[in-house]
Amino acid sequence: MTAEELCCAAILAFFAVQGAVPFIAPNQALELTGAAPTGLMFYGGVGSQLAVYGAITYLLLRQAEQMARWLGAMQWALGLAVLAVASTLWSQFPLYTVRRSVPFALAGMFGLYLAMRFPVWRQLRILRVMMVVLAVGTAVMALWFPKLGLDASAGHNFDWQGVFTQKNTCGRMMVLATAVLLAEWRFTWQRMAMAGLFFAVLVMSGSRSAWLVEGAVIALWGVLFLMKRADAQTRVIMALGTVLTAIITAVAGYLSLPALASIMGRDTTLSGRTLIWRQVGIFIRQKPWLGWGYDAFWRGTQGAAFRVVATVRFMVFHAHNGFLEIWLELGLAGLVLFALSYGRAWRRLWPALRAGEVDRVMWMVFVLVLILLYDLDENTLLTYNGLFWVLYVTALSNLEFIKVEEGLCGKVVRFEQRSRNAASVGVS
Repeated sequence: MTAEELCCAAILAFFAVQGAVPFIAPNQALELTGAAPTGLMFYGGVGSQLAVYGAITYLLLRQAEQMARWLGAMQWALGLAVLAVASTLWSQFPLYTVRRSVPFALAGMFGLYLAMRFPVWRQLRILRVMMVVLAVGTAVMALWFPKLGLDASAGHNFDWQGVFTQKNTCGRMMVLATAVLLAEWRFTWQRMAMAGLFFAVLVMSGSRSAWLVEGAVIALWGVLFLMKRADAQTRVIMALGTVLTAIITAVAGYLSLPALASIMGRDTTLSGRTLIWRQVGIFIRQKPWLGWGYDAFWRGTQGAAFRVVATVRFMVFHAHNGFLEIWLELGLAGLVLFALSYGRAWRRLWPALRAGEVDRVMWMVFVLVLILLYDLDENTLLTYNGLFWVLYVTALSNLEFIKVEEGLCGKVVRFEQRSRNAASVGVS
């Protein structure tokens, strides 16, 4: 790997742990332990933030001309980043919003940078290296530093969280790691060893939701694998069947929610999520169009969030639904921008899937599906220091670059055809 790739891997690892560098964790990493932040955590956290975003700024400035030229590849995601920064103007905590929204926008620009600088196979190589390091680090933390490496919440004392802030984040990243492998799967002993490592850490995380999503990822890979070998008509039928199956499964899951919650060891409120969703709906209705400002609502017992905490009687750090979170923070405007970007991505994907070019776009399919699944009961997209936002922008930009390449290839083919026609006319 080049120095640039290693630098990008380090930045992505920082986002994967949400800035909670082991032994140098931000305050939110202590939410489950109840421990007080130390001076090392404060200054180390600030230092790591400056180092990472300074590195991103340096990389962007090195490619400033190209970045400006290809800025439009972010499409509607660029509007979402701009809206996040602009929400400082109406935020209930404007200084906090500007401190968080500017890095959020920079992270989105870094996603564009990855797509611009590296083809998809090199992006996957960077992610594989990063995920192996995090998985090994998680095992080391859990086995040799259990006070930090094991989840501290009641009933989960033997579940691994490792280098991450909690077990669910650990499970989520291992699901993403297996998706990285499956997106460019080749049977080698090295990749089999990676898969075994990722699965082992996933199981030890004890995250049941991650286990379910992992099953969905493997099933999706199976469908895509079959689509590659099918004819065009069968591919269309398989795609429609997959969407229909997903809808039926979602409806059946909703109707069988009490039974599923019992199987997963949760109550009918899904560990309080339904209570939070009802409260979030109240505050969305108060500011429906532009929201409360990026990352400005969940401030513990400060501001409007205190009423949610007082009602549910436990601390809440996000809406536990990514789409509600977007609506809460950036209003209907933000939700529409996300929907436009997400819809455009699938519109770009569909011609390739229908043509059987599955390998070319499989990674982007995984990213879009994982964001949809995880944002049903978590907030992964609109997260400060979050990895999924970076990968989402990268996936959108990859699809735009693929479209540009197809257009250029089409022009070359048409030019060659015109040249041959002209030559044939000249010969005759």
